[in-house]
Amino acid sequence: MMKFFILLVLLTTFLTFKAYADSAVGVVIGDPTGVSGRLGLDGKHSLEGALAYSSGHYDGLHIHATYLWDRARTFAVQRGGPIETYYGLGVRLINFNKGEHDGELAIGPRAPLGLLYNIDNPDIEIFGEVSLAVDLMPETNVDLDLGIGVRLRF
Repeated sequence: MMKFFILLVLLTTFLTFKAYADSAVGVVIGDPTGVSGRLGLDGKHSLEGALAYSSGHYDGLHIHATYLWDRARTFAVQRGGPIETYYGLGVRLINFNKGEHDGELAIGPRAPLGLLYNIDNPDIEIFGEVSLAVDLMPETNVDLDLGIGVRLRF
């Protein structure tokens, strides 16, 4: 029942904000590697998240959610639209699969900095991101996530 409730809240949120800005779903590769999504809130802010597998510093299921400030700076390019920068603040969870903390959950804040390039035909966005994360549990640790990806805008 709880899963249904969470899905209903996410779907309602998506349908509410769809009228204001683009949203996108796609993949990210690197550390982590998995499914990535972005929900546009307005022209300058969005929510971004991923359900992925982390294989770098930690091995395990990686979930993160981040509030982004979009279009922090834009750079004109010869062909196509501009390259946009973004930054954000969010939370990251990793369920460890091996090592001394096998089965435990790492949780802490994350702060990404990224580049985004929009292509209009087809409606896709290509992005690259570096994110600093600080795990507060089960022990304090600093980690760096790197990823590139592509998402289909709708």
